[in-house]
Amino acid sequence: MGHFPSSASLQSLLHYAQSTRDHNFALYKYPTDKENMEKYGQKNPPLIFVNNIKVPTAMFVGDVDDLGDPTDCRWARDTIKSGGNALVHYEEIHAGHASFIVGKDMTYFDRAMELIGHYNPV
Repeated sequence: MGHFPSSASLQSLLHYAQSTRDHNFALYKYPTDKENMEKYGQKNPPLIFVNNIKVPTAMFVGDVDDLGDPTDCRWARDTIKSGGNALVHYEEIHAGHASFIVGKDMTYFDRAMELIGHYNPV
Protein backbone atom coordinates (compact mmCIF):
# COMPACT_ATOMS: atom_id res chain seq x y z
CA MET A 1 0.00 0.00 0.00
CA GLY A 2 3.05 2.24 0.19
CA HIS A 3 2.77 2.65 -3.58
CA PHE A 4 -0.96 3.33 -3.73
CA PRO A 5 -2.15 5.26 -5.72
CA SER A 6 0.93 4.82 -7.85
CA SER A 7 0.78 6.32 -11.34
CA ALA A 8 -2.13 8.57 -10.37
CA SER A 9 -1.47 12.18 -11.22
CA LEU A 10 -2.95 15.06 -9.27
CA GLN A 11 -5.00 15.94 -12.35
CA SER A 12 -6.45 12.40 -12.41
CA LEU A 13 -7.41 12.66 -8.75
CA LEU A 14 -8.97 16.10 -9.32
CA HIS A 15 -10.88 14.74 -12.33
CA TYR A 16 -12.24 11.92 -10.18
CA ALA A 17 -13.29 14.47 -7.54
CA GLN A 18 -15.00 16.62 -10.20
CA SER A 19 -17.04 13.65 -11.43
CA THR A 20 -18.08 12.83 -7.88
CA ARG A 21 -18.94 16.43 -7.02
CA ASP A 22 -20.77 17.21 -10.27
CA HIS A 23 -22.55 13.85 -10.61
CA ASN A 24 -21.59 13.61 -14.26
CA PHE A 25 -19.04 12.04 -16.54
CA ALA A 26 -17.14 14.72 -18.42
CA LEU A 27 -13.64 15.55 -19.53
CA TYR A 28 -11.37 17.29 -17.03
CA LYS A 29 -12.48 20.80 -16.08
CA TYR A 30 -9.53 23.19 -16.04
CA PRO A 31 -9.33 25.85 -13.30
CA THR A 32 -10.24 28.77 -15.57
CA ASP A 33 -12.83 29.38 -18.26
CA LYS A 34 -9.99 30.58 -20.51
CA GLU A 35 -8.20 27.23 -20.26
CA ASN A 36 -11.42 25.35 -20.94
CA MET A 37 -12.13 27.57 -23.95
CA GLU A 38 -8.63 26.93 -25.31
CA LYS A 39 -8.89 23.18 -24.80
CA TYR A 40 -12.56 22.50 -25.62
CA GLY A 41 -13.88 25.64 -27.32
CA GLN A 42 -16.41 26.08 -24.51
CA LYS A 43 -16.47 27.09 -20.84
CA ASN A 44 -17.42 23.65 -19.56
CA PRO A 45 -15.82 20.38 -20.62
CA PRO A 46 -17.82 18.11 -22.89
CA LEU A 47 -19.76 15.25 -21.37
CA ILE A 48 -18.59 11.72 -22.10
CA PHE A 49 -21.41 9.57 -23.44
CA VAL A 50 -20.58 6.05 -22.28
CA ASN A 51 -23.21 4.56 -24.59
CA ASN A 52 -21.06 5.75 -27.54
CA ILE A 53 -18.18 3.42 -26.64
CA LYS A 54 -17.46 1.22 -29.65
CA VAL A 55 -14.26 -0.64 -28.71
CA PRO A 56 -14.51 -4.07 -27.08
CA THR A 57 -14.72 -3.43 -23.34
CA ALA A 58 -14.27 -5.87 -20.47
CA MET A 59 -15.10 -4.90 -16.90
CA PHE A 60 -13.73 -6.65 -13.83
CA VAL A 61 -15.45 -5.11 -10.83
CA GLY A 62 -14.60 -5.46 -7.15
CA ASP A 63 -17.75 -6.03 -5.13
CA VAL A 64 -16.26 -4.17 -2.12
CA ASP A 65 -14.48 -1.44 -4.10
CA ASP A 66 -14.95 1.98 -2.49
CA LEU A 67 -13.60 3.90 -5.50
CA GLY A 68 -15.09 1.93 -8.39
CA ASP A 69 -18.36 1.36 -6.57
CA PRO A 70 -20.30 -1.67 -7.89
CA THR A 71 -23.48 0.42 -8.25
CA ASP A 72 -21.64 2.85 -10.52
CA CYS A 73 -20.02 -0.02 -12.41
CA ARG A 74 -23.41 -1.60 -13.02
CA TRP A 75 -24.65 1.75 -14.35
CA ALA A 76 -21.63 1.90 -16.68
CA ARG A 77 -22.24 -1.71 -17.77
CA ASP A 78 -25.89 -1.08 -18.58
CA THR A 79 -25.14 2.23 -20.30
CA ILE A 80 -22.40 0.73 -22.46
CA LYS A 81 -24.72 -2.17 -23.36
CA SER A 82 -27.48 0.27 -24.35
CA GLY A 83 -25.22 1.67 -27.07
CA GLY A 84 -24.50 -1.60 -28.84
CA ASN A 85 -22.27 -4.60 -28.36
CA ALA A 86 -19.05 -3.02 -27.06
CA LEU A 87 -19.32 -4.72 -23.66
CA VAL A 88 -17.79 -8.15 -24.19
CA HIS A 89 -17.31 -9.18 -20.55
CA TYR A 90 -18.60 -8.13 -17.14
CA GLU A 91 -17.60 -9.85 -13.94
CA GLU A 92 -17.87 -8.96 -10.28
CA ILE A 93 -15.30 -10.57 -8.04
CA HIS A 94 -14.82 -10.37 -4.29
CA ALA A 95 -12.22 -7.61 -4.22
CA GLY A 96 -11.52 -4.05 -3.17
CA HIS A 97 -9.88 -1.38 -5.29
CA ALA A 98 -6.27 -2.30 -4.52
CA SER A 99 -7.00 -6.03 -4.81
CA PHE A 100 -6.49 -5.80 -8.55
CA ILE A 101 -2.79 -5.03 -8.02
CA VAL A 102 -1.95 -6.59 -4.65
CA GLY A 103 -4.71 -9.14 -4.08
CA LYS A 104 -4.08 -12.72 -3.05
CA ASP A 105 -6.69 -14.08 -5.45
CA MET A 106 -5.65 -13.22 -9.00
CA THR A 107 -7.65 -16.00 -10.68
CA TYR A 108 -9.58 -13.43 -12.74
CA PHE A 109 -6.30 -12.49 -14.43
CA ASP A 110 -6.36 -15.58 -16.67
CA ARG A 111 -9.75 -14.49 -18.04
CA ALA A 112 -8.46 -10.95 -18.53
CA MET A 113 -5.43 -12.20 -20.48
CA GLU A 114 -7.65 -14.49 -22.56
CA LEU A 115 -9.86 -11.54 -23.50
CA ILE A 116 -6.85 -9.40 -24.35
CA GLY A 117 -5.46 -12.15 -26.55
CA HIS A 118 -8.80 -12.64 -28.28
CA TYR A 119 -9.32 -8.96 -29.11
CA ASN A 120 -5.63 -8.14 -29.73
CA PRO A 121 -4.14 -11.15 -31.51
CA VAL A 122 -0.41 -11.10 -32.06
